[in-house]
Amino acid sequence: MEKAKQLPSGQWRQRFTGPDGKRHSTTDTSARKVQKKAALALSDMIKSYEASKAEEQHPTRFDTFAEDWLQTRRPGSPGGYAVSSYRKRLHHLAELNKTFGHRMIEDITPAEIRQWWNRRSTTPTQRSTLYWFIHAIFEVALDDELIHRNPCRVKDASKKASKKRPTFTDDDMQKIHDAAEGDMKTMILVLMGTALRIGELLALDWADIELLDARLHVTKHSTPYGIQPGTKTGEDHTRTIDLPAWVLEALEGLYAGSEGDGPVFRNAHGGRLSIDSAERRFRVIRSRAGLEEMHLHDLRHVALTAYANQHGVTLKDVMEFGGHVSERVAMGYQHGSRERAQQFARESVPPRWVRS
Repeated sequence: MEKAKQLPSGQWRQRFTGPDGKRHSTTDTSARKVQKKAALALSDMIKSYEASKAEEQHPTRFDTFAEDWLQTRRPGSPGGYAVSSYRKRLHHLAELNKTFGHRMIEDITPAEIRQWWNRRSTTPTQRSTLYWFIHAIFEVALDDELIHRNPCRVKDASKKASKKRPTFTDDDMQKIHDAAEGDMKTMILVLMGTALRIGELLALDWADIELLDARLHVTKHSTPYGIQPGTKTGEDHTRTIDLPAWVLEALEGLYAGSEGDGPVFRNAHGGRLSIDSAERRFRVIRSRAGLEEMHLHDLRHVALTAYANQHGVTLKDVMEFGGHVSERVAMGYQHGSRERAQQFARESVPPRWVRS
């Protein structure tokens, strides 16, 4: 609302913009009176505008709205989920529909969201994920002007509730390395030198690795539903990783005993090793090493930490090296260095348990 202005006649005029986007004005004998008069007029306009909008809108079921929106995020669509992520979202929506599916999205209140949240206290990790998802759905409804405010207002509800994972030392990694045999020893070395996700590692074919140029290309990933393009963050997300000499040596040894094509890591029958089989084999290794709390995915965390601790490595470099997309907009103002990644590959010192 603009500042009240006195006219040559002695009257005071107050101009303001209504909910219709047009400018309106009113006059009175004093600045205080005209401001009060304009405020009342604007309040009446807003009430009238909201009433007319409500008449124009038809109630929308939560399940229908959410399913229609999720269709726009199908794999292959612009901004679509990866196949594995999309299936998870479908499962999440099925869970949410048990409570809210039949309700009109305009009628769901903060109190109902809070009650639903409290009832799921026995599954804290799942409920934080579901809360994040339902919050996202209501944000879309807010953008579509179906609601005036997001009803998801439980403080800190989206924070991860899972227990903090333990950290592992170089001594722990030596125990794992020494306990591994054959292809699994090579797998552990590759994970430690590239920080690949398990699905990315097991999707590797020999055609994805340039042994002469010491690099590999991440273009696909393994899921419970088969090999999918890109990474878990999206079909168009690929990256190239330069290989440290000690990782290259391990791969060359594995290549020498292979047929030179097809999957890099295979099962007992010669087919591609699955994620479940790799984790099952790793559980045997960690048991031998006396590290029952270690997961196969922990090797990625150890590798990324080692990369991040190199002199001159920035957060942007770590995100590109690990294939992360979070904080993409903010990081767009910084520049990751492929030259630095190549330098890391050249200068990377193998852990003592590789040299020994």
